[in-house]
Amino acid sequence: MKPNVIFVIDDDPDIQQLVTAFLSHEGYIVRNALSASEALRLLTIEEPDLIVLDIQMPDMDGITLCDNIRKHYRRPILFVSGSRNQEHKTLSLKTGGDDFISKPFDPEDLVLRVKANLRWSRLIDLTPTKESKLEFPGLSIDLERKTVTVNHRPVPLLAKEFQLLVELAKKPNLVFHPEQLYRQAWDDDANYSKDTVKAHISNLRRKIEPTPAEPRYIMTVSRLGYKFNPYGVAASEKR
Repeated sequence: MKPNVIFVIDDDPDIQQLVTAFLSHEGYIVRNALSASEALRLLTIEEPDLIVLDIQMPDMDGITLCDNIRKHYRRPILFVSGSRNQEHKTLSLKTGGDDFISKPFDPEDLVLRVKANLRWSRLIDLTPTKESKLEFPGLSIDLERKTVTVNHRPVPLLAKEFQLLVELAKKPNLVFHPEQLYRQAWDDDANYSKDTVKAHISNLRRKIEPTPAEPRYIMTVSRLGYKFNPYGVAASEKR
């Protein structure tokens, strides 16, 4: 099997050296960028399987860079940051980050996060399914092509968003606790984050709901979690 390529984007040479050493030891091919401009140049040459991205960089902050990258790139982005600002974490996930780990970090924990994100990314691409489509009023999920349409209009989703939608839609009206969704989509029990799930659900609603503030498909069940309403637009129109 061809080894995975990982881009490490961080302006700290010591962090670059540390992360590169541990990832290389695991058999990954590592490309390094000390700035946003260098990272964007690398992306024109090669598409990595995963990006490790710092928030605080001199020429462009990582959140803005992530927003730019997401216009062309859908593979996992793992933020690694020394920022203790909760807003930074929330923004990093809302702009398309898949996971977040704070500095200083245990390099082995970082490797585990990388492996988990690569694993679910491969599962999205390769897992066969008996059903080819999930059809609901106004919403269609093609499980083979990994595409979603809303009112016959294609809606591009990130892999994590697609996986969350499928988990919910396969079991309509069943309430999922955020921890259950995290376990399914992130394949990681140790680092469960309710805020991470909340941010991705918010992103998903912005893309598939006609009015995200008044969701028709992904419903919040107070103090319990989330459930999928299989009647979607049809239920709303009957009111």
